Amino acid sequence: MERPGCIKRAVKYLVECRTVGAGEAGRRAKEYREDKRIRKERNRPVLLTEKEKKRQAAEHFSRETVFRVAFLKNGRPEKQTINSLNAQTRAKVIAEPDPAKLSSADYTVFAEPDAILHPGVLFECEKAINEQGADLIYTDEDFFEKEPGDCFAPFFKPDYGPDSLRGCNYIGPFFVCGNGLLREAGAEDYDRMDEDGRWDTVIRIAAKAKKICHIPKVLYYRKGRETRLRRIKDPIEGEPPVSILIPNRDHREDLKRCVDSVREKTTYGNWEILVIENNSTEEETFRYYEELEKDERVRVISREGAFNYSAVNNLGVREAKGEQILLLNNDTEVISPDWIQEMLMYARRQDVGAVGAKLYYPDGTIQHAGIGIGIKMLAGHYFRGFPGESDGYYGRLKYAQNVSAVTGACMMIPRRVYEEMHGLDESFSLVFNDVDLCLRIREAGYLIVWTPWAELKHYESKSRGADEDTAEKKRFFVRETNRFLRKWWKALDKGDPYYNVNLTRWREDFSLR
Repeated sequence: MERPGCIKRAVKYLVECRTVGAGEAGRRAKEYREDKRIRKERNRPVLLTEKEKKRQAAEHFSRETVFRVAFLKNGRPEKQTINSLNAQTRAKVIAEPDPAKLSSADYTVFAEPDAILHPGVLFECEKAINEQGADLIYTDEDFFEKEPGDCFAPFFKPDYGPDSLRGCNYIGPFFVCGNGLLREAGAEDYDRMDEDGRWDTVIRIAAKAKKICHIPKVLYYRKGRETRLRRIKDPIEGEPPVSILIPNRDHREDLKRCVDSVREKTTYGNWEILVIENNSTEEETFRYYEELEKDERVRVISREGAFNYSAVNNLGVREAKGEQILLLNNDTEVISPDWIQEMLMYARRQDVGAVGAKLYYPDGTIQHAGIGIGIKMLAGHYFRGFPGESDGYYGRLKYAQNVSAVTGACMMIPRRVYEEMHGLDESFSLVFNDVDLCLRIREAGYLIVWTPWAELKHYESKSRGADEDTAEKKRFFVRETNRFLRKWWKALDKGDPYYNVNLTRWREDFSLR
């Protein structure tokens, strides 16, 4: 089923304002950061009406869940915490501090002894248990100084991503877990552990869970606002060959800067560069090709015909020798010497289908930090225009994480996955080919990872200019936008699992919806 009216409006919007320049994006990012007063007013907790309380209390579930509450580090709960438990609309709660008595309850609720639970939180958890079979449940949260009315910084979390959780303990101190899962994970004493131990344990619990449910509602309020992050450093066995594919048409200086940065800065040893020549006309370009091929690690292959980004790269993959394919725009420049290792650390895994890098505009602001599906009606770049040193929303610019898509300007893909997907879709000749590939990769069950530790500059699309700067390119853009929307409108309408429904889809700055 298609929705032509929606597609028509989306195409019109995208043609009129497809991208926001770095300067405008930076202005909006600054606006967002400074507008604390409005955010505080909008973020006040939404408590339940008497009518909703009665509705929740009366709702029938086929399975009545018995909850056990465990306070972290055996803390003695404060009065307001006990009151918030007593105010739950429906739930059978028993207090059993002894982990050996897990059998008398179905699920354990972990909470801080000075936190406050929303009156509907256990109802929502019981609903997730009955309707989804959830054995691990977490919610969004907010922070306060004295009481929930003082809340000032809601944390709207992503859905579960194994790499995201390794980099940031966003599940946090409050979650609900099936007691059978706790036993399986060897986590019966979770509430007695220190903070690092709990983080490692919740990673283990999540890995063994059959159904993880994220409830995108602020249902937990706590004191202390700290984002705990980790930089992951997994070992890489051997040195698998990496083929770097760089499409090119003239623009010798851009290509030279890109290739020189790879050759001079890259510390990884086993790589090759394939420059895929497509319709260059300048003599200096071909002289440079001859110079390049004196390096045995560099080859130049040619493709004739109209420019088609997908077809050019598909040809490059057929000629490549590497186990890993690294798509790279000719208008990029390597910054971090270990960029290949940082991407390969994830791409070598069997469950990962693509890895993206952190890209900066020449002025040092963020150009790419992962792509959010459904943002700006199609797919938006997280934090575009933010200062390069920014932490992002709850540290999201500072840790490797799972995302829905990454840009083809710098994307590593295992050859086996590229071939399984039959490469880039050549009906997307100019735009959306990378996002389409990522969505197909995720549809096949693979993860996509973005890492902030592989850093490059991106001078952005110099080889072909803006997509809408000629009538012909505008026609291509409209046609391919239509095709993308018709193919993926269900995914776009559903939204991005690694974003949050409470955050805006109209901007890329993680401001509130």
